[in-house]
Amino acid sequence: MKSKNLVRRTVLIADDDNDNRALLAFLLEQEGWEVKQAKDGKEALENVFQEQPDLLILDHRMPEFTGTEVYQHLQTRGISLTIVLVTAYGYLEELSSSLGISYFVSKPFDIPNLLNIIESAYKKSLEPV
Repeated sequence: MKSKNLVRRTVLIADDDNDNRALLAFLLEQEGWEVKQAKDGKEALENVFQEQPDLLILDHRMPEFTGTEVYQHLQTRGISLTIVLVTAYGYLEELSSSLGISYFVSKPFDIPNLLNIIESAYKKSLEPV
């Protein structure tokens, strides 16, 4: 008999691409995550405030607010949330560095790498500051 965690980890996937959200949701549910989804930056912020997820997977290019704008809104409100930034565009490492985001993944995803980065980001978020 497998023991189950009493507390389920929650992730919010903020991406305007329906296929990417569906793929990530499927993969992360298989890994035991409770998955919430947002289709744009505005919905992402609303979900963060309401759901208080453990982790945010944040696409950079979205309608309403970009990933950068979502991140800046969270910072302004003093919300400390572990973020994995994703985008298909080539300047991801520079963008992540300029924002102070340590975890980032380029699209299209290398799934094993993506899952490792998500796990690393989550484990790091549990460490005392």
